[in-house]
Amino acid sequence: MASHLLSWLFLLFQFLIFVYLVNRVSFHPRRVIPEAAWVILGTLFLFALQASLALGLDRAWDFSPGSWPALPVFWKFFTAVSTLWVLFMALEHLLWYGFRRQKVDARLILQRFPNHPPRFRVPMGFLEPLYIDNQVYDLEVAEYEVALPGWPKAFSGLSLVQVSDIHFGKYIHKNFLRMVFDEARKLKTDLYALTGDFVSHPKDIAPMRGLLKGFRAPLGVYAVLGNHDHWAGAEAMRRALEGDGIRVLQNEAVTFRRKGKTLALLGVDDLWEGEKREAPILEARGDAKILLAHQPDHFYLARKAGVHLQVSGHCHGGQICFPLIGPLIVPTVQGRKFAAGFMREKGTTLFIHRGIGGFPPLRTLCRPQVVKLVLKPA
Repeated sequence: MASHLLSWLFLLFQFLIFVYLVNRVSFHPRRVIPEAAWVILGTLFLFALQASLALGLDRAWDFSPGSWPALPVFWKFFTAVSTLWVLFMALEHLLWYGFRRQKVDARLILQRFPNHPPRFRVPMGFLEPLYIDNQVYDLEVAEYEVALPGWPKAFSGLSLVQVSDIHFGKYIHKNFLRMVFDEARKLKTDLYALTGDFVSHPKDIAPMRGLLKGFRAPLGVYAVLGNHDHWAGAEAMRRALEGDGIRVLQNEAVTFRRKGKTLALLGVDDLWEGEKREAPILEARGDAKILLAHQPDHFYLARKAGVHLQVSGHCHGGQICFPLIGPLIVPTVQGRKFAAGFMREKGTTLFIHRGIGGFPPLRTLCRPQVVKLVLKPA
């Protein structure tokens, strides 16, 4: 019985290590290998490597505790490293969830699910007989009231609507995006925040022109570029957005005054591919600060700059999620902790948007979303 339990325990260890490594592999080797090939081939390589090691261990050990000292040195080393690795991950998660991560008072005040028209044929329909529901067109519209520590009363009730990771192209097409943007425009807001990855390929920039026109808000419409925008052509993407009346922020601040207080809206360039200039963010002055950053890993900068709220995307909520297990691939240094939703550390709140599109054109247990945040003092 003990050996049976121990064998299942080591199998679980290998799965946890696999998830950890896959999230690290999903970091793109900039401009060397296409992202899809890198992620798919890297994931398959890790799976093959770990499966080989697991089978080798199964042949070498009967998983009874008493026989472990007789194992060859290699397998002793392998089991010891696997155990220590999982213990380290467990400790790190415990410290994050139990001590570093603070509770976020975010109250859901509106949620609706607009039905997509029947003409939107869902891709990868061959998965339906396997009871895999592709939610790629099942939009969620949500509104949250968020209490922020240190947020000035002068800006109580200020709102923003966020749309992220559109990945316009063959499957995230104009008809679907018109529906998405119509829903976003229905949400009366003070400003719009578009947090990067508008396209995946250079050929999609020109056809996207004009699609984002018509967004209006008292404080304006702002965007930052993502890693895919840089790979597709940052300048062309910037010109397309500006042509649609959207201001693109690249390591700069825009300020607004209300009742004697200043709001600094900050926008940082992409962490992987953008220009690394942190000084304008760190030197910005404001009684209230909001940071637009494509990648949630800019959270370190937000904390350093005393930002009240960072809004990001990039991770697509994991995009392909499993019951109980959750998402496997979340391309951040924090792994699955930064998949989606709210978190807070040292008084700085982070919201990670699940995005609209992504590759492959498949979403399971992870709807695309449009989100409105109404900001209040804590």
